[in-house]
Amino acid sequence: MVLALIAALAVAAPASSEAPTKALSSYCSPSGDVCFGIFKRAGKVSLEITTAAKYFKRYTLCVRRVRPLGGGAESAQRCGSFPVFRQGGGTWGSRVNYVRQYPVKSPGRYRVTWKLGATALGPALYFRLPLP
Repeated sequence: MVLALIAALAVAAPASSEAPTKALSSYCSPSGDVCFGIFKRAGKVSLEITTAAKYFKRYTLCVRRVRPLGGGAESAQRCGSFPVFRQGGGTWGSRVNYVRQYPVKSPGRYRVTWKLGATALGPALYFRLPLP
């Protein structure tokens, strides 16, 4: 089960001149029923979740820049609600393009949390901009 979810979560980009997908950070629950991660797809940050079944219709994704200089708007946590879609083979999931959904793109370290209601689905994951 865990390997199937990891494979579904890390599906490679379509065959073309695009660079392959690279996992920057990921997590799977002990049961393997929920996996999420931060990926580099075609040079952009992709925030993704995969579940073994349709456990919920929507989830909340929160992103916050860690210790920005001067604080202000860049230190604010920004959250959005996103739906899950059938991925095939009984799995469900979602892929969020960071650049399209979150306005803070300054260099630095970012903290990402996947939630169901107020409860985190697992540990926070981190990535750094600009991407390597």
